[in-house]
Amino acid sequence: MPSPFKLSVCPHDTAKNLLGWFTLNTYLQRKLGIGIHFDPHDSFLDERQAVLDRPHHVVYANPYSVLCFARERGFVPVARPAGIVDEAVVVARPGVPCPVSPRVASATDKLIIHELGLRVLEGLGIDPREAEFNFAGNHLNAAKAVIEGHADLGIVFNETWNGLAATTRSQLEVVGESHDGLAFHCFMVSPEWADKREAIQGILCAMHEDPAGLRVLDDLRFTRFDAVGEEILMPLAALLGR
Repeated sequence: MPSPFKLSVCPHDTAKNLLGWFTLNTYLQRKLGIGIHFDPHDSFLDERQAVLDRPHHVVYANPYSVLCFARERGFVPVARPAGIVDEAVVVARPGVPCPVSPRVASATDKLIIHELGLRVLEGLGIDPREAEFNFAGNHLNAAKAVIEGHADLGIVFNETWNGLAATTRSQLEVVGESHDGLAFHCFMVSPEWADKREAIQGILCAMHEDPAGLRVLDDLRFTRFDAVGEEILMPLAALLGR
């Protein structure tokens, strides 16, 4: 019988390494001595709604979801990957002039990358209210829309941009990027597991000191987790204008 306790992970991360997140869940279960069902989803919006609708006890959330889960379900941040921040990269086709009212491809307006991208557009002298937005579903599709000529500009997650193949990157140029340094993915614990918050935070933040934990971190390409708390919510709210 599946455990009634659930872990949800941002689909951007499970798409990169689903097995790695299964392994982290196994590690967390062993350290806690509690069974946890890993509940992956393919869509940002489906994953977010699942956490809001059904009991989940631990989540690894993107910044937009962090604020949603804290405000609507009372989740509390506990740990983040050290040195990794979410930023927006705005790309165009090399040498192609950008119109005054551009077509802009973005994954969705329900991610903080979109909001950061709007700020970059404003810095480039482009009024987002004059732009036509095409929500492509994910960051890779946003980049492809520009390459294929379906969009003049694309708003892309910095991690996605850095991970693109050289042949793909050669068909694009960076025209602007954000440097806010305030948005990042993090683990959160539900109010139902408030009594386990310190234990989970301690397990995650000590993984780099444990050979088994370090192997999991290496597989996920993290160096360590750092402790965080509710102090991260106000800067996120400011970034999202909430």
